[in-house]
Amino acid sequence: MTGKQPKGWAKVLAWVLVLVGFTVCVTCGGQALWLAQQGGYTNYGPRQLMEQGEQELLEDRLEGLVSVYESSQRNGTSMELTGRLRDNNFFFTIKTPSGATLLASEEQGEYREKMTWQGEVLGKQTEETITRYYATPEAREQGMEQLRQKYDDIYNVDYYDTVSDPQDRVIESSEPAAEGRYVLQAECVTYGPAVSVEVTGYLRQDLEANGGDIYGKLMTLTQLSEYRYSIATAALIGGVLGALGLIYLVKNAGRSAKRPGEVMRTALDRVLPLDLLAVLAVVVILPSIASLDTGPNEKGLIPLNDILLSLVVVALLVTGLLSFVRQEKTGEWKKTLLCRRLIRPATAAWRKGKDVVCRTAGKLPLFWVAGLGFLGLCFLEGLCLLATYYGNGVLLLWLLLKAGEGCLLIYLVLAMRELQTGAHHLAAGQLEYQVPTDRLIGPFRAHGEDLNNIRQGIQHAVEEQMKSERMKTELITNVSHDIKTPLTSIVNYVDLLKKEPMPDEQAKQYLEVLDRQSARLKKLTEDLVEASKASTGNLTVDLQPTDVNVLLTQTVGEYEEKLSERDLTLVLTPAESSPKISADGRLLWRVFENLFSNIQKYALPGTRVYLTCEATAEQVSIAFRNISATPLNISAQELMERFVRGDASRNTEGSGLGLSIARSLTQIQKGDFSLTIDGDLFKAILTFPRLS
Repeated sequence: MTGKQPKGWAKVLAWVLVLVGFTVCVTCGGQALWLAQQGGYTNYGPRQLMEQGEQELLEDRLEGLVSVYESSQRNGTSMELTGRLRDNNFFFTIKTPSGATLLASEEQGEYREKMTWQGEVLGKQTEETITRYYATPEAREQGMEQLRQKYDDIYNVDYYDTVSDPQDRVIESSEPAAEGRYVLQAECVTYGPAVSVEVTGYLRQDLEANGGDIYGKLMTLTQLSEYRYSIATAALIGGVLGALGLIYLVKNAGRSAKRPGEVMRTALDRVLPLDLLAVLAVVVILPSIASLDTGPNEKGLIPLNDILLSLVVVALLVTGLLSFVRQEKTGEWKKTLLCRRLIRPATAAWRKGKDVVCRTAGKLPLFWVAGLGFLGLCFLEGLCLLATYYGNGVLLLWLLLKAGEGCLLIYLVLAMRELQTGAHHLAAGQLEYQVPTDRLIGPFRAHGEDLNNIRQGIQHAVEEQMKSERMKTELITNVSHDIKTPLTSIVNYVDLLKKEPMPDEQAKQYLEVLDRQSARLKKLTEDLVEASKASTGNLTVDLQPTDVNVLLTQTVGEYEEKLSERDLTLVLTPAESSPKISADGRLLWRVFENLFSNIQKYALPGTRVYLTCEATAEQVSIAFRNISATPLNISAQELMERFVRGDASRNTEGSGLGLSIARSLTQIQKGDFSLTIDGDLFKAILTFPRLS
């Protein structure tokens, strides 16, 4: 720290300016603020202040006088004025509405202000202790109602019974318990006839200096009115001087001429933490400021006790502020905080206890953890019951218990929410989602790690399945293309041989077998290529509005004769309306062709084949049903796999790709393809969204 070092006398002068200046600012500022609130700085301020002061003093005396008179009438004693009512500058009269004087001050005279109260005063009160016995609680309640009607006031009401007294009182055998089990005790009061009175209080015209505090307050009010501008000026000047002194002290806090360039800390800075100083300021100093007198009082313009209190408050505040400045300059203020000293070991103990509890809970089964938690809550509830019984600290203990239960419940809900969110993402197929387990403990953390492991397992299985499907598709495509080239040569040479004369009939039969098998192999190759394209989506799809009934009618006309050759009867049931779907007619015809080809090969001769169309407001369903010629000892899912045939002996012609191709072609047209097998009944259903 550089610069000119402060002199000792300069610091003393600055302290004097701070203490005197801020003390004057606080005391005079309070009076000036009160004057401003009362309108003392207006044109008619002094007159208004005096009128308000006289009204307030007179109202206060009149209320006290009425209270003393009512008390004397109830107790049947003579009225005695004490305290502030014994003031020579105040006198009164108590009269009846007709004007008859009941009571009055000994000395009457001229007055400057008066105030009147009119009302009824109750007569002398008579107290009586009632104890009654009843056979039933209902009878006791009726007895209580009768007491309310009979007496003017009832208090200290006590209900109990002679068998089980809630107050654990011993009922003497001499009491007439035979009259009833249920007891009612009460203090009943009866007042004498009420009297209407008119109470009037007066302030004397000529005030006596030693008559009481009325004179002192009014004189103080007169002085406040006379010096109101001087008081405001003194408050302003005191605030400015105090601020200048405080700025000098803050700027030179910690600087000393003995050790230039070094920040000096006092013993107070090392012993008294700043947060403790702040607490003392809030708890002690601020209420002291609030207790400063403002307004008129009988002790003078500005009471000496207010000046001393303001001086002490200013000294404590400035001392704390300078201590903070010195510690802030050295950078040591955080280290001296009391809360820091207490929080650090408390935090360490909390972490250690938390780790022990978490490790213990992690080693125990979830059932035992829940059981121990339940027993702990029962123990705390028992403490609350004990506190309720003894009546000490029940509210605080109950609040702490509920706060702990609330924190535990919030943690459980958040932990379950994390796990629920992770499970939801996994169920939705978002395998890249990672359940955060850093904020979870015990069984919740273990469950979160299990979900992450499931995610990794599912992701690995899906990748393997996709890899297998991709390799299978690539194999089919490559093999199909490799077979297609030599197959084309075989078919061409077979066509050339068919044009040449055969040496004998046997050679002609061999040529027919070659022709038939090469055609079959060509069909298989085309199916393989089509299956590969359909499964990978490498087909051009032209979706157009299509009338389902028209397409089915064309299909029936195409295949009715072919099915008749197999002794199969085709039964068509079109939809009632003419539903339309969005489909590619060429691809949909290929689906129908595959299904009818299956029916031709595997349907039982002599049976009926049903082709049904049903339409709803949302979708259109097309169903193919037939009876299988051989037992279908295979599931519908397996039957739709590639190269799987319903003929296990594989004696019939077919590649086992027809249903797989039909499903793929249906799916790329935004439809759904499903199979159902019920005994020998084979059912294929195509479902498409209906066009509105």
